[in-house]
Amino acid sequence: MSSIDRLAAQDAARTYTQNTDVARAGGAAQHAAKAHHQAKQVKSADSVTLSDGAKSLAAAREAVKAAPDVRDDKVSEIKQKVSDGTYSVSAKVLARKMLDSQA
Repeated sequence: MSSIDRLAAQDAARTYTQNTDVARAGGAAQHAAKAHHQAKQVKSADSVTLSDGAKSLAAAREAVKAAPDVRDDKVSEIKQKVSDGTYSVSAKVLARKMLDSQA
């Protein structure tokens, strides 16, 4: 009975070894094919196409970047009114702004 067990163990070991060798050979072939495929992909040039919405958004973003941060005409108008003593602010508006700034 022990010789049968020994033969079965040897067959199992042989089968395992053969399957491992086949898997290694197949894995190497797959790796080579994958490397070849990646090399092909590297040769092709990438390209990007923007939609009309993206193009208009980019144009709007550039326009905002080009606009000045301070409206000089508005600032000079308010400065003139303050220096003349004609600048006035509604008490309600002033109170609301003060309360809002506390929050």
